Amino acid sequence: MVPPKNKILPLPARTKGLKAINIWIAMALWFLLFFCPLPAAGQDKDLNKPLVASGTSPMLEKGSADARSLALEEALRAAVEQALGYLLPVQNIVHYYPLLLNRILKEPMRYVKDYQIVQEGEAFGLYRVTVQTTLYSVNLTRDLRQLGMFLAASERPRIAILVAERTNPDEPWNWWWQLGSVDQKPPLFLQALAKLMAEQGIVPLSPKSLTENIPEDQNYQEPLLDDAKGAALAKALGADVAVIGQVSYRGTGMGETGMTSGSLRAVRANSGETLARVSATVQVQPSAEQPVIDYGFSALAERLAPHLVDGILAPYAAVSKAPMDVSLQVEGVRSYGDLILIKEYLQRSPVIREIRQIKLKGDLGSFSLILAGNLDALEEELEGHDFGSFVTSAEVMGDNVVKVTILSKR
Repeated sequence: MVPPKNKILPLPARTKGLKAINIWIAMALWFLLFFCPLPAAGQDKDLNKPLVASGTSPMLEKGSADARSLALEEALRAAVEQALGYLLPVQNIVHYYPLLLNRILKEPMRYVKDYQIVQEGEAFGLYRVTVQTTLYSVNLTRDLRQLGMFLAASERPRIAILVAERTNPDEPWNWWWQLGSVDQKPPLFLQALAKLMAEQGIVPLSPKSLTENIPEDQNYQEPLLDDAKGAALAKALGADVAVIGQVSYRGTGMGETGMTSGSLRAVRANSGETLARVSATVQVQPSAEQPVIDYGFSALAERLAPHLVDGILAPYAAVSKAPMDVSLQVEGVRSYGDLILIKEYLQRSPVIREIRQIKLKGDLGSFSLILAGNLDALEEELEGHDFGSFVTSAEVMGDNVVKVTILSKR
């Protein structure tokens, strides 16, 4: 029986799997969300206004109860998507959508505090549910930070993958950083791992861009580097983190199952500190078309990449800042033109994500900002800045308030 409308429902159990989503439609929705006003939220509290979202499910080959359940799940996921549109720049959402889909949107109930169905029903073969929700924005912000979503591209660590590989125990190791080699094989595992790491938020440096910087030192001309040598080589190559280790394939006979094993470590280039240590073994099932497929290197990379990325991002993401609402109060305003000059300057500042509102009352002006940096950085931007017709001084007044005073030039 369909429950009455406007009734607060208990949170449903976590669903198994994720309903297929058309990626291009989802991308378009992000742009719509970006341009639609969303409720403001403090960084350390729940969203202070409920979100309204809808979901639909086809009635074909489903009973009304199943269709309603899937539509409800889709509506709750859409509410979390709205919150992502508020917290993240649209370019990050588009670029990392597969990661967000797998790590955030796969389980939207983790972020739903409560919800209320405000409208539901069937039309044109679809069951549609509209909900009003309250989310745990602190939980969502925490998980996004762990994924490095608030890190700018320039803040993400540069990775050098120094992994030796071989496809037969009787053959020598293959490693890309060896000098003078004329018969190097393509680094299959490195390519698979780099692709997966890029999808999850960090892009390893390309060996082609690094070969000219390889030191002519025999200490680094080894396939199996220890942590100290791997870190030193990565530092010489301009990387922040070295991924060191080896992977190998062992066949058990023609047409039989083989085994691929790997053991990797991620270490800081400047200190040798271990950030992650992972290992795994996967079975390789040959087929008539591809006797050994890719030696299992892609499957092994899929097993290891998430744990490597989480360990590498952790120390960088821990200090990243989620966007926060800031009030910029301006004293001594002579005309609205003064505020326009300040606005144009702030729009070019890397610490400002968005200017939401400008007000002027008498000689007091104010800006409502979304800050991507910190308050001290905003203060430095405006302290002693010469705008041509006036100079400003700035002072942090509280957790989210900066006071600016317009000073006449002598």
